[in-house]
Amino acid sequence: MNQKKSEKKKWYKQIKKNIKAKRLVTEAKDKFSDFLELPSEVTSKTTRITAIENRDILIEGYKQIADYYDDYIKIKTYNLDVVIDGKNLDIKEITDSELVISGNIYSLNYK
Repeated sequence: MNQKKSEKKKWYKQIKKNIKAKRLVTEAKDKFSDFLELPSEVTSKTTRITAIENRDILIEGYKQIADYYDDYIKIKTYNLDVVIDGKNLDIKEITDSELVISGNIYSLNYK
């Protein structure tokens, strides 16, 4: 019985140590971005989606293109999946962190 309690204490101490380390890293990132006057989108793993009418969609902060068809595109981001339905969809521009999808866009869904 005492052995289980000591194992739980070790486990708890390890988790507590990991949480503290993550908090310190987050605080350091925040201080660094404040010092360089960078927006939070640059330093964190967030996704920004900008739609221009039903013609173009800009997705900043994506991980990968999961599916790519003429009428359906699925993009994986850090915290969700973006599904775009339309007609004549095409990836107009692509970089390692941004992409522009153009075509006749019917819907934009988050999963």
